[in-house]
Amino acid sequence: MSKIKKIAVIGTGVIGAGWIIRCLAHNKIVHAYDKDIKLKENLIAEIKRTWPYVKKLFNKKKLNLKNFKYFTSIEEALKDADLIQECASENYTLKKKLMSVISSYAKPDAVISSSSSGLLPTKIYSKCKNPERALIGHPFNPVYLLPAVEIVPGKKTSKKYLDKAKKFYNSISMNPIMVK
Repeated sequence: MSKIKKIAVIGTGVIGAGWIIRCLAHNKIVHAYDKDIKLKENLIAEIKRTWPYVKKLFNKKKLNLKNFKYFTSIEEALKDADLIQECASENYTLKKKLMSVISSYAKPDAVISSSSSGLLPTKIYSKCKNPERALIGHPFNPVYLLPAVEIVPGKKTSKKYLDKAKKFYNSISMNPIMVK
């Protein structure tokens, strides 16, 4: 069983929304961050659009949005998060800057996972504080339906955090694929 209860999802595009939906379906507390408050409406609409499928897939009775909060402050979104799932565009400059910010505000023992599909973890996390807790957690899409996630360590990622990430992904009905 995963001890990870509070998730911060950074970026609310297609992948971020998918993570949010899957986490809500598994009773996680989800703090979503995006800089534009206007995106909140789109996100809520996507959660409601996909819920009938998610409800059937995970045998849920109803949608509980009480576990969901949307923030335009990254610092607020990261507060007390056990795992951060970063979902920004595939761009080294953007992700490195974001990882520096995330690692500054995140709890020291929070898992930091990037949904990157093709960037190298060691390079993404080059500006990250405590890079031993950082890894790639790349989902298959759509995240709320497909149960596979690739876990890719960086050169400094510790086994402890790989194990924590694997337990978390299992707790939200995903099948982690450990990539070496």
